[in-house]
Amino acid sequence: MRLISHGLLILTAIIWGTTFVFQTTGMETLGPLGFTAARFLVGAIALLPIALFEARRVSLISQFSAVDGKTVLIGVFGLGLLMATGSILQQISLGHTSVANAAFLTTLYVPLVPIFGLMLFRRNISVIRWGAVAVFIIGSGMMTGVSPDEAVFGDIIVAIGALFWAGHIMVVGWLARLTDAPFQLAFCQTAMTAVFAFLFILPSSETISLATITPALPELLFAGVLSTGLGFGLQLVAQRYASNTASAILLSLEGVFAAIAGWLMLGQSMAGLAIAGATLIFTAVLIIELTPERNAS
Repeated sequence: MRLISHGLLILTAIIWGTTFVFQTTGMETLGPLGFTAARFLVGAIALLPIALFEARRVSLISQFSAVDGKTVLIGVFGLGLLMATGSILQQISLGHTSVANAAFLTTLYVPLVPIFGLMLFRRNISVIRWGAVAVFIIGSGMMTGVSPDEAVFGDIIVAIGALFWAGHIMVVGWLARLTDAPFQLAFCQTAMTAVFAFLFILPSSETISLATITPALPELLFAGVLSTGLGFGLQLVAQRYASNTASAILLSLEGVFAAIAGWLMLGQSMAGLAIAGATLIFTAVLIIELTPERNAS
């Protein structure tokens, strides 16, 4: 199951990486808050029939009730809040930085996941895997070409968002192991994210209407059905059998695929240094793949 779960995580990374392009073009008529809210609403609608079919076999509510219903409910609530905040910050950043920068700075969750695990739960990982994290950080820096002195608004916003994505991966890793109903859980978190995103619109100056949604419908369908519905569903399935650290590094490949998609579809070029950085990131992934897991950290 380890290889299958890792394969699903890589497939998720391909979908998420390509989605950065559609997130960028979708904001030609929609604001970042409106796009995020509509995207997750579409995702929830896409997941609903799958979740209902799955519920005929096993009930998410009954499984969670058998563990600690109140704690789990807080966890699901937290999933929605973490995902909504991370997604909105990421969407805002795309109006101020390139697809490659946004994608790779989002993947700062890779070093953050083991650091949070060590700080909060005293979960240790092997020295070799810490080395993979270090290789990843160096590769990301080479790809973005960003230093603190050169950082722009969009880069700072998306880097802050990485904190929320790291928290999201850790909560998913906890909840996914408590249930055999991943698509019901995916529906719950997606619907909760849509609710939070719509609530964030209320105090803002953004407006969302049929006139702004219709031109962005192709982007919303791709980001909603494939990225949100299928992508987050696959993540929840895969993380039942993969550690948080391995999941974070494999999902971080979205940065590589986003850079390639931005180059092919938007003409955003990749410099030689960026290509070298991508090579280092693939090296980090290979280290993870070839290193046995000591625990589920």
